[in-house]
Amino acid sequence: MMEQGSDPLVSPIARRVLEHLVDWWPAPRDADALAFGLTGPDGDRHLLTVMEALCDAGLVMYEAIVMRDGAPCFRDTVITQSGFAALQAMQRRHPGRG
Repeated sequence: MMEQGSDPLVSPIARRVLEHLVDWWPAPRDADALAFGLTGPDGDRHLLTVMEALCDAGLVMYEAIVMRDGAPCFRDTVITQSGFAALQAMQRRHPGRG
């Protein structure tokens, strides 16, 4: 999934999150690791790391993080205009990867 010390903004998980949010646009959605296809014991941890980085960079917004069945859930998650642009740049650099 993600290597320790790697940049979460350029990870395959970040691209997957942005692609899902584009598909859901314009409606905000509640999102957890399963919504982005992240499974296994590290899915929640990887999602927290990536969502924090995406939000800090202004690429996504969410209302709150709540715990649902012991796992983090991001309430009312949407991609920003900057997120659209970042995803397009990722897709130009690495077409077909996701």
